[in-house]
Amino acid sequence: MMIGKMKIAITESEHFSPKGLEKLSEIASVKLLDCKNEQQLISECIDASAIFVRLKFKISNSIIDQLPNLKYILSATTGTDHIDEDYFASKGGRIFTLKGETNFLESIPSTAEHTWALILSLIKKVPFAFDDVKLGNWDRDRFKNNNLKGKNIAVLGLGRVGKQVAHIASAFGMNVGFYDVLSFESEYERFATPTTLFSWADIISIHIPYTEENKYFIDENLLSGVKKEVFVINTSRGKIWDEKVIATKIEEGLIKGIATDVISDEFQHENEKNVLIALANKGFNIIITPHIAGATFESMAMTEEFIVEKFCRNSI
Repeated sequence: MMIGKMKIAITESEHFSPKGLEKLSEIASVKLLDCKNEQQLISECIDASAIFVRLKFKISNSIIDQLPNLKYILSATTGTDHIDEDYFASKGGRIFTLKGETNFLESIPSTAEHTWALILSLIKKVPFAFDDVKLGNWDRDRFKNNNLKGKNIAVLGLGRVGKQVAHIASAFGMNVGFYDVLSFESEYERFATPTTLFSWADIISIHIPYTEENKYFIDENLLSGVKKEVFVINTSRGKIWDEKVIATKIEEGLIKGIATDVISDEFQHENEKNVLIALANKGFNIIITPHIAGATFESMAMTEEFIVEKFCRNSI
């Protein structure tokens, strides 16, 4: 049972769930922030026992060392690559995230929905056609594209999001294949290896979690056998694939286009140097969104409220 009120700082508080905020305020003195840079985060959170973070900053060992009272980090995310997790744990800190909360996450559709927004935008050439119309053109022939029905979609990782993506693919009349390290029954075709799955696919959608073991999982070797002009979608993490290899395959024409919600260096705030952004600026068939797959009003409110409840139940 907690005695007194601890200090909690919400580092990116815009549109934070009112219900979650009300619950937090019952056990803590809550500070609402809109941190613009790391130095502001440190100075504003210097006396906080807990911080609730989103994805604007990487909570590195350097930041952790400058927050002497910090005992808890709360993040309404499944991944933790924006937090130096091992270092914080070594200092006795606890992290509250959505990792492993399978039953709750089944109710969250936003990442799968965004995956399909990217697939449709890329294959149907929607943003490129719109940009051309804004220039005063009306060139129907230039933006001919492909049907989805009858195409092969490879789902790498048939977890929560992968299953949701596969379900929607079935509604389009697509052939769904998948690879997953876990063994379970599925209505979809299972492939024995990622290599055989990728060689079969017209569209590849990546849904494996980021771990050190999965770093650069999508590499030169795995991509060597793909169909020419395959489309690749990534709503997982930027370091799941080797961006330099992806860029080379796009330039060579082996990959027809990519759509990604993540890049490898999104916490460095030097995104103009990213190789995929550079290619997109040169007119290659690339769509990049700023890690917004989970950023719907509904999903963010639900996940923030869940993390607050989890924290209130388990913090000491």
